[in-house]
Amino acid sequence: MQFVLEYFLRFQENLPGAYYISPSFRGEDPDATHLNQFYHVECELLGDMDNAISVAEGYLAHLTKTMLRKHSDIILNTAGTFSHVTAMLSKLDGDKTLPRVSLDQAIPMMPSADCLEWVQDGQPQFGRKLTRKGERVLIEKYGGAVWLTEMDHLGVPFYQAYAKGTGQRKAKAADLLLGLGETMGLGERHSTPEMVQEALRHHAVPEQPYKWYINMRQVKPLLTSGWGMGTERYLCWLLQHNDIRDIQIIPRMKGMKFMP
Repeated sequence: MQFVLEYFLRFQENLPGAYYISPSFRGEDPDATHLNQFYHVECELLGDMDNAISVAEGYLAHLTKTMLRKHSDIILNTAGTFSHVTAMLSKLDGDKTLPRVSLDQAIPMMPSADCLEWVQDGQPQFGRKLTRKGERVLIEKYGGAVWLTEMDHLGVPFYQAYAKGTGQRKAKAADLLLGLGETMGLGERHSTPEMVQEALRHHAVPEQPYKWYINMRQVKPLLTSGWGMGTERYLCWLLQHNDIRDIQIIPRMKGMKFMP
């Protein structure tokens, strides 16, 4: 769907953005922080990563204010407090922004080895990532919410732009760590066909299936960025709940049948 949103942005001249809200499906096994079927708010926007972060933070503030205004009784009865909500809104008040820390900056902050893992077991060339424990360490250190930026490029999808000055090592991407951990994923895209082709080669991904994605940039080059937020993960933070499997309206667990 992200690719479709990139396509839609080229339908209308100077369209500032396109979005959808819909179920997303993953092959991974569900656990306390993962669902294999979840609701996704996803958008693609004109501009660079900084613009996307600004829109994401604005959306988060607006959504949280609306939830507090309309559903304060449910939040208080479930979470037992508004302190996390008011703290978040104070961080996003006016021109304030949430803190950002790169993966390379975050790694020395980790107190134990189980805060980090290889993206692919036994293949260090793909880089490292934080475990859920590592994400929680950062969340606590930065007072409830933080953007983790510049992940190892071979550890993210090829379509994320390269961070400048890193020699293709790092991605121009960010994860918003909140509540259970990563709640938003965000990134800037390659703006030219040549950049996409180089990234495909770098990631050893065949070019043929992405010919249309390359050609789209030849027909209409654009600098775009986008983000997606897992609705159930946001609600886990809002309600201060620690198991995302309880947040589904209708359970849809991998390998299990559920009747209405």
